Order: sequence, then C-alpha cells, then structure tokens
Amino acid sequence: MRGIAIVPTFRNLRALPGVLAGLERGGLPILVIDDGSDDGTGPWLDAWMAEGGQRWVEHLPQNRGKGAALEAGLAQARARGFDFAVTVDSDGQHLVEDALRIAAATEGGVLVIGAREESVPGYPSKSMFGRRLWALGIRSLTGLGVADPVCGLRCYPLQETASVPVASGRYAWEEEFLVRAAWAGVEVREVRIQTVYQSADERVSHFALRDWIESMAVWARLAVLRLFRLSPRYRPRGPLVGRDRSWRRITGAAVLVGCAIGAAMPWFLAVPLLAWIAWRLHAPIAVAVTSGVLGAFSSELWSPAVPLIASVPAAFGVTRAARSLCSS
Repeated sequence: MRGIAIVPTFRNLRALPGVLAGLERGGLPILVIDDGSDDGTGPWLDAWMAEGGQRWVEHLPQNRGKGAALEAGLAQARARGFDFAVTVDSDGQHLVEDALRIAAATEGGVLVIGAREESVPGYPSKSMFGRRLWALGIRSLTGLGVADPVCGLRCYPLQETASVPVASGRYAWEEEFLVRAAWAGVEVREVRIQTVYQSADERVSHFALRDWIESMAVWARLAVLRLFRLSPRYRPRGPLVGRDRSWRRITGAAVLVGCAIGAAMPWFLAVPLLAWIAWRLHAPIAVAVTSGVLGAFSSELWSPAVPLIASVPAAFGVTRAARSLCSS
C-alpha cells in the first residue's frame, strides 16, 4: 500500500522545517496544507517544494481551521492515488519514529490513532481534561474505549473513509470524523506513542474558547443523532470494545444523570427514559435505572434519611467522574 504524510500548518514556521526534515528521512512522501499562514510560511514552503522530491504544497487562501486543512489534504491524497495518509501536526509534538510506527501498523480499512502516555511531567491540565472528556464522549457515541481521541497523529484509510461526512471545521473535526467513521463500520485501533510537550514559552497553540464551545456542540449534535436512531446502524468491534477508563467514567455519568432524572419525575417515567438513554449511549442500563429509582424515591418521601441515602451513589458518580477527568 502507498502512503503519504499530511502536515497541516498554521503559523508554525519555527517548528515546521524540522518536522518535514524528519519525515523525509523516514522516506514518506509529504503533502503540506498551509492553512492561510501569514508568518512567511507560504514563501518558505514554495522554496522547499522547488527543491524537488516527493513534496507537495497546497495553500488555502485564508485560515479555515484544522478540520478544513485535513479535509483538503485527504482529498489531495486520494486524488494522487495513495492508499493511506498519516497526519502529523506541525508543532513538533509528534515524533517521526511514532509516525513511522503508525504507518507500519496500518491495515486495509483500519483507522489507526496514536495514544499518548498520560503520566508525563508538563502535560497541560487543560489538554488532559479535554482528552478525557472526549474519551467519555466517544465511548457514549460509539461504545469504543479510545484513550486519546484528540491525538492528531493518525493513519487514515483513504478509500474506506472517502464518504465519511463531517460538519465541523476546526479542532472538533477529528473527533467527529472518528465517531462517523465508526458508525460507517471502519475499525478503529490505537498505537501507543510518546508524549511531547514543549514548555509554555515554546509551545504554539491556536486552540481557543470557541473550540471548546464547538466541541460541546458537536457532541450534542451527534448525541441527538444517536439517541433518535438517526445515525447509521452499526456494531462496535475490534480491540477497543472493552471496559477501560472511559467505561468507568460513563458509569459515573449514568449514576449522576440517573439520580437527576429520577428526582425530576416519577419513577415510572424515569425508568423507561433512563433505560432508553443508557441503551442508546452505551451506558450500563442497570446502573442508570437503579440510580433513577433512588432519585425518584428520595424526592417523593419526606424522611430525611432517604435523600441522604440516595445521595450516596450520586456523590460517588460525581467524585469518580471528577477524579478520572482531572487527576494527573
């Protein structure tokens, strides 16, 4: 199979030359998508491509976001006849040897995702929280225990993913693509990679508040499709179907949501509603229903002991979820 490295970049001229040099030493053809950079990246890339070899550059006229850059790169790779594409960030946080291992691990029709080690000094707490939150989101939408769904080091099977529709255009594009690829029957696998984070003064990040908002909106939209059976029918498969950390997180979420819905309505309404939500969002049905019954009875009975007893599983769910998402 023929593979290519796709490098989306925006205002990363400081790190970009080293990334491209490393990929060339690994023997991969390279396609760079310049996402409207205004820091001199465009002229530098034109000179780099003029040196010859298996180098291609596409300049987007204005900044459209990482998702749009990846879409443009994957379309170009398909048009050039490649079978798979390894996407590598241009900020130097992906090691070339890991990119080559990802490429070597690819199989026909399999989407391979890098999984960074968590126990690394200097891992930004904001990034860790977002990673774990999206792992919970991916579990609820697909039933897959993806440890690092926000990792940009991936290997895409080009033909099998050609018709995967993605609406978001910035950083949430990768997570939405993962969900929709799983819905389309594409198998997802992980490869352990090293975690690289520069110091705060060296690191270049374009992630902003609107990206958090977009991520939440993307999950909500996909959850609606999943809940009301508007998503394609599929069955989770592969090595990522199992009880990992994201399973424990979704169990805590089932307790929390179950108690809240149970307290808000009678038990005979809460029970079928919670069973339906848990079934559609890959959460343990028995846990959600039991929590709902406890929440319902705690709101209907006047004894002060009952709300106290019912609050125990809710407190457990909140504590478990908070520790799992925020602890280092």
